[in-house]
Amino acid sequence: MNRYDKGEISAVTGKVAEFIRRYDMIRPGDVVLIGFSGGADSVLLTELLWELAKDGGFSVRAVHVHHNLRREEADRDAAFAEHFCSVRGIPFSLYSCPVEAVARKKHLSLEEAGRLERRRVFEECADACGGTKLALAHHRNDLAETMIHHLARGTSLSGLAALRPVRGRMVRPLLCLERREIEEELTRRDLRWCEDSTNASDDYTRNGIRHHVIPYLEREVNPKTVEHMAQTSLDLIEAEEYFVSETRRLLEQYCVQGKQGLELAEPVRQEPEILQRYLVRECLELLAGKRKDLVREHLESVLSLWEKQVGKYVCLPYGVQAVRQYHGIAFQRSEADVIVPSGISGNPETAGCGDFTAISGEGVFFWREFQIRVSFPQKHGAKFERISENKYTKCINYDKIKAGLVLRTRKSGDYLTVRKDGSRKKLKDFMIDVKIPREQRDSVLLVADGQEIVWVVGYRVSEKYRVNKETKNMIQLEISGGYTNE
Repeated sequence: MNRYDKGEISAVTGKVAEFIRRYDMIRPGDVVLIGFSGGADSVLLTELLWELAKDGGFSVRAVHVHHNLRREEADRDAAFAEHFCSVRGIPFSLYSCPVEAVARKKHLSLEEAGRLERRRVFEECADACGGTKLALAHHRNDLAETMIHHLARGTSLSGLAALRPVRGRMVRPLLCLERREIEEELTRRDLRWCEDSTNASDDYTRNGIRHHVIPYLEREVNPKTVEHMAQTSLDLIEAEEYFVSETRRLLEQYCVQGKQGLELAEPVRQEPEILQRYLVRECLELLAGKRKDLVREHLESVLSLWEKQVGKYVCLPYGVQAVRQYHGIAFQRSEADVIVPSGISGNPETAGCGDFTAISGEGVFFWREFQIRVSFPQKHGAKFERISENKYTKCINYDKIKAGLVLRTRKSGDYLTVRKDGSRKKLKDFMIDVKIPREQRDSVLLVADGQEIVWVVGYRVSEKYRVNKETKNMIQLEISGGYTNE
């Protein structure tokens, strides 16, 4: 009988302890490194793990990341975290990270740069101190916010199950609690915590979801919204794990190592399409070593090759190309030439260059006879008013991009924003209005964000994506080749 069964610890402590046991998060002998910001959730996480360690046979350490953004407030948080741990005898590490500089260098938002820096520090600190587990203080409200955010922006099944109780050595013991329960338990224990002033601002999308969307759902739809979303997330995790398991099994059945990369055999077409997408994603990740910039449009473009002639290919992120072969689809790491079957022309003029090319960062990209040079002027200190634009060089509001930029020609459903009030027009109607000859419309180069057209190259930039004085991040696109030389 444990102390919870004997009524010696609180209901919240027992709930967390049971959640840890259910997902086998922490075992005797583990060294648990806690990400300790000083906020309410991390205070309770640290307090509970410190208590449970006494009977659980594991040890705890804490690490605090100073982001160098909020000055005095950040200094206060660091001092609070260090004192909290000192009183309890918890080993404490403080790391200082230049988050703003990282954001500028990598062209990230401060929020994303901070998340990546924290993750880097946690991993390095765990390696240095022999940490076997990394404990993060995400709770059910964080999970609900993430689900809504990902769902609205467009995501896969794995994106809806992004915050998992266990992922590798990363554990989240508070995913069984709502924010309300955490604050109530801290109040009951008379424990203080630090408030981050930026959490009160709606400048961050996640804060807007927290302050307005979830309260509306709880008030107008169901007061148990967060609880139900948390349970759905756990169901989605099980579904995702099943699909991943099936993918690994089918990978051995249908995928072989080819001369230039991986080959997916034609009989895979008999499998459900969702498993085909998982297999394509797995092949791309195996070849590229990462999947961050892989979106559904990439997967669908590869599957569309089944209906294409041998030799057709699509250009994918990270220099990967998928080529239609006689008996399947080949995935190749080739920055220059696509390797196609003997006797089949693989040049862009006869085989096409695929349905689109994704823009995945700075550099030079090629699509059919076009060359696209991509840069982030602000990264190099340039101001918009000093940047020269012309018919084939444009600056785009990078903050407005949702699905990711791709280069392609038109397809059904395309539209663009033509007025500042958000009014839209079908691309077909726009082409008629500006008198693009019918026979030329299929060859007009487009920069697209999903089905929304960002730039009809040589004609117009969407009002939605125009740079203005409120723009925080911009991307410059310079097109050459093709009809730009006419």
